[in-house]
Amino acid sequence: MGRDPTQGSNLNRNCRRNPVKIWVDHALTDETEQYLGADGWPLGSGIFETVRTEDSRPQLLSRHMRRVLLSARHLGLSLPNEDHILDAIEHVIGAEPHPVGRLRLSFSPDHFVVTHEAYLSKASHLVVGTYRTAGSTSERQHKVFPYTHHLDLLAEATEQGVDEFICVDELGRVTEGAVSNVALRIASQWITPPITSGILPGVIRALAIERCDFLVREISENDLKSCDGAIAMSSLKIALPIASIDARPIEIDSDSEQMCLKLRELARTL
Repeated sequence: MGRDPTQGSNLNRNCRRNPVKIWVDHALTDETEQYLGADGWPLGSGIFETVRTEDSRPQLLSRHMRRVLLSARHLGLSLPNEDHILDAIEHVIGAEPHPVGRLRLSFSPDHFVVTHEAYLSKASHLVVGTYRTAGSTSERQHKVFPYTHHLDLLAEATEQGVDEFICVDELGRVTEGAVSNVALRIASQWITPPITSGILPGVIRALAIERCDFLVREISENDLKSCDGAIAMSSLKIALPIASIDARPIEIDSDSEQMCLKLRELARTL
């Protein structure tokens, strides 16, 4: 499998973090237990953004900030001003530098918290299964915490021997993964589901639509059985080809590889 070891470490709810510097509201602190759970996620509830960093540079930060601003307006949550957020990011990355990092910005009614941790992924591809969901999808349009449902879904995928799920709703529509957006190649065209299917408007997904000519339309469960290419996209992994869906092999050809490379290059340079 193409297992991502960093994703797996997030699932251990009982592990204790090593002391690190984090930003809380107006300053750096190493008193993390008041603000973070044992799994490293912020306490309470609110909205968040997870940003990949390389050589201390956050990737696609302006796009992440636009998304969190839209969510805050929709949910009625007040945010610090942009200069304050950028100052916090600079201080945290300076205090906790990593060649490749996971920068998390969390905003709640009580606190503004920024963390920066190492992100190590050796995955070159993903093996996925399908998972049937039910209920409302409206909350998926915003990155909210607690993030328990998504982490539990990822844990269940691991228990079933796959790296990720592709979720199918009660109408038979493909939506998204536990922690990824997805795209399928159908009849030589890359396609990703619309927001109206109940998916998160992912930052990398937006790049794929704007810069790589991905089409947006509903994808059916039957499309999973006939597609000849598949990609998972997220702000951390950027883009990885999918090698199988429900044990059906999918060839990782040059088109899939080049599309993933293009998205990674766009993330580094924009």
